[in-house]
Amino acid sequence: MKNRNFIFDCFFLQILSGVYFGVCLWDNSFMREELCRIVKNRNLGGKYFLMEIESAYISRNSKPGNFVMLEVSGSNDPLLKRPFGIFNADSDNFAVYYEVVGKGSELLSKKRSGDSLMVVGPLGNFFPETEGKNLLLIAGGRGIVPLNYVLNFFPEKKNISLLYGARSSNDLNFDEDLKKIGIKDIYFYTDDGSKYKKGFVTEDVKNIILNDNIDLTFSCGPDVMLEALAKKINDLKTENYVSLEAYMGCGFGICHSCVVEDNIGGYKKVCTDGPVFKMEDIGWQT
Repeated sequence: MKNRNFIFDCFFLQILSGVYFGVCLWDNSFMREELCRIVKNRNLGGKYFLMEIESAYISRNSKPGNFVMLEVSGSNDPLLKRPFGIFNADSDNFAVYYEVVGKGSELLSKKRSGDSLMVVGPLGNFFPETEGKNLLLIAGGRGIVPLNYVLNFFPEKKNISLLYGARSSNDLNFDEDLKKIGIKDIYFYTDDGSKYKKGFVTEDVKNIILNDNIDLTFSCGPDVMLEALAKKINDLKTENYVSLEAYMGCGFGICHSCVVEDNIGGYKKVCTDGPVFKMEDIGWQT
């Protein structure tokens, strides 16, 4: 009976999502549902993959911080699409970087070049323009996704610095590519010291902000990292933005599965109010 109720709830959510999706399209939303072709689905080592998807519409209308909802199965198991941040985009294709952590991402990892999947996007809001300010990007693990897009999207890179850390060398991808972009400074960390400096990305952040006259920070990573970061820099004069991750059932505001507490005791939906927020607007448990 529990299984039947779950299936009914999922189908009911799909019906409501379809109605809401139609309203959003009628309301001139930028998002669109498309059947897209997979250009590449490259294993980067271990459980990490970089998938390139063909969609001129999503690629040309997305900005750093936006995400997409990907269909991971052609059946109803799993029924709901999964959210993935946009790692990069050119005029015709966009890319998502993901880790195999459950059934949905495992199914996605088995897809091959030439396969097709339904995609909804671009979704969510995006990081603001930096307007020549000194910008520090702070990435933990898969949190490199929207910040890599920032690095490739903004034309001026000489005023950008990057802090990027992960659990181990096996979890730290793209370091050699990032070195070639030509930003001001770049700092790598691993929790276990297997590569680069041993420690967390939050350890030196305050000194770097002060020494490099940072005006603005963009960050993305695990909640525990972001909470520690908020505590570290809340007394500084920087303008701080954070991109949050959350479980989502729809991606455009109907299911309320992605809510986070704000700083006044209310709630924000990561999918439509975010995923990018001013850091001080979130109710961090610090």
